[in-house]
Formats: sequence, structure tokens, C-alpha cells
Amino acid sequence: MRERLPLFAGLTLLAIAVGVGSVFIGNGIRDRNRADVITVTGSAKARIVSDYVVWDATLTSEGSSPAAAAAQLSRWTGSVKSFFDRQGVAAGELTVQPISTESPGSFDENGSRVRGYRLTRSFEIRSSRVAAIATLAERTSSLLAQGVPLAAAPPQYVYTKLPGLRPRLLAAATKDAQLRARVLVAASGAKLGSLRGVDVGVFQVSSPNSTDVSDYGVYDTTTLHKDVTAVVNVTFALS
Repeated sequence: MRERLPLFAGLTLLAIAVGVGSVFIGNGIRDRNRADVITVTGSAKARIVSDYVVWDATLTSEGSSPAAAAAQLSRWTGSVKSFFDRQGVAAGELTVQPISTESPGSFDENGSRVRGYRLTRSFEIRSSRVAAIATLAERTSSLLAQGVPLAAAPPQYVYTKLPGLRPRLLAAATKDAQLRARVLVAASGAKLGSLRGVDVGVFQVSSPNSTDVSDYGVYDTTTLHKDVTAVVNVTFALS
């Protein structure tokens, strides 16, 4: 009996080793299955038309005295307001900023020395009447012909309905990623499993057919028509 004890002990240890090994192998297979995933990028694009416009302009007068500069600026301001009235600008669309003053000997934003008293008044129009304000901006050349030096910036075109567009674009981008994943997986002989995760990228709002992108998102305001692009990285399980 004593001669068989070492044999029984050896067989017991072997059985324990086999059992432990089976557990580790099973866990290894499960871990491997967890790692069998594929991550694919999907995108979707929509062409939109801006529905809001912001337009800025400034008047600057300069005189040997504050009174002379103020009188000149007042005349020009009256001409600009009359022009806006004729173009149908509503009171709620127009903001007239207070006058800013620069004295002789000071330096302006371009680093040039101011010789006289310089007064500046800014105007801003914000409106959903995009076409009308764009036309108004083009017609400001008539003020220049009258000797009114209105410095006008290009209109800034904005799309205010982007929050409502995002869900539709994200859904389309996810479907695009799923289609790409199926093509890739089919070529390898595997099958596409359930969705494991989605990483949503920033939206790019760019001029039509532009290739400009940014990690923080692009928002172009120079064009009336824009392309809105959504990008997602979708991870699927493989089976």
C-alpha cells in the first residue's frame, strides 16, 4: 500500500494540473473572442443652405477737433441709416454701436500714428433674410459714390438648424461604417457581429467640395451653400 501512495499522489497532482490548465485555456479562448473586433470609419455628408446672415460695417471720420470729426461722422451716419431704411432693414435687425474715439498722437490697430481726432462707429445687421441682406451688402457701393466711406465686411452665412441635422447624419455615417465593415469581413470569411462601440468625430461645416478639415471642426461662414460632414469610428464584434 505504501508503494502505491506516491503513484496516487502523482495522479492527483496531474488531475489538478489538467483541470487548472483547462480553466486557463477556456479563459484564453473567451478573451480571444473578446478581442475579435473590427473598427471601421464611416461618413455622411449633406449639402445645406445658410438660413442666417451677419453683416458688419464701420464708418470712420477724422478731424482737427473732436467737434469737426463728430459733425462729419453724424452726417455719414444719417446717410447710412437712410440707406438701410430704403433697403427695408428692420429696427430689430440693426445694431448701432457707440462711437469709439482716438486722439492725436495715439496709435491705431495697424500701428499707425493718429494725426487728428478719429471717431469710429460700427453697424451690425443680423437677419434671417439672407438674400435681402446679401443684396444690401452689394449695394453699399452707392454710398461710396456719395462720398460716404462705409467700410463693409463680407457677409457671414450661418446655418442655425445644425443640431437637428446631426442625428440624421450620425445615423447615415454609422450605416456607412456597417456597410464597409461587411465588405471587409466578407473578404476574410468571418461574419460581422454586434456593435461594440461608437466614437463620434467632430462635424465639419465647409464650403462645397472643400477638403478642409480640422481636429476641432471647421465652420465656414464665407459661402451661402455648405457641406456638413459627420464622421464616426464604429467597432463591431466578429463571429
